Amino acid sequence: MRLSSLYLLFFVCISCQEITQTPSDLKFYPIKKESFSQYINDKKMPSKPNLNEDKYIINRDYPIEISLYNNGTWYYNLDNLGEGKGTWVYKNGRLELFAQRDLFDMYIDVQAIKEDASEIIIQFSDRFGPRTLKVEKRNFQVH
Repeated sequence: MRLSSLYLLFFVCISCQEITQTPSDLKFYPIKKESFSQYINDKKMPSKPNLNEDKYIINRDYPIEISLYNNGTWYYNLDNLGEGKGTWVYKNGRLELFAQRDLFDMYIDVQAIKEDASEIIIQFSDRFGPRTLKVEKRNFQVH
């Protein structure tokens, strides 16, 4: 009886966990800093970024919007967390984004999944574990 209860508890715990993993079909390419320039607005971040004008990346399913600026800053908007600002650096073929928040700090990596950096993903961890999200480009034709 005791052993059966332990097995039942074990299976209940496993079934309640969300399984998240990196899609196996993705290959990451370390790229030169210049290759990321297509994603970076050629200006300093304004006090109130305007995503109707600035280029940004978005994942609608999560949802998250990110706009990068040439002075090493970035702006984000998340439905559940609101908006905020942070800093980014180029390191080891990817961009590392950081933002300090009251409850937790945000760490997001931006990596290329095409050798020419025409497609990128963002990687981070949230309360459910590691996430890898493909993103779309917005307002890129203007720049």
